Amino acid sequence: MRNAPETTDRLREILELVREVRHDMNGPLTSVLGNVQLLLEDPAVTDADTRETLRDIQTDVRRLAGMIRRLSEVQPERTEGTTGA
Repeated sequence: MRNAPETTDRLREILELVREVRHDMNGPLTSVLGNVQLLLEDPAVTDADTRETLRDIQTDVRRLAGMIRRLSEVQPERTEGTTGA
């Protein structure tokens, strides 16, 4: 079993990784979503199968963006002062 300082250090490492993943994923997801939206608004894109594929991509990207947003809600539990140390 890990002791408290090791656990705290590991938690900090994990939270930093979460922040990096969130940051690194937001840019490409925003770009993909923006480009899909532009294509859906383009009157030259008339093929039904293409438009359906674009809507599927839009749905999936929004779902991924929601997951990334939820990563920002990950916070460590406050343990300071609870052990009497």
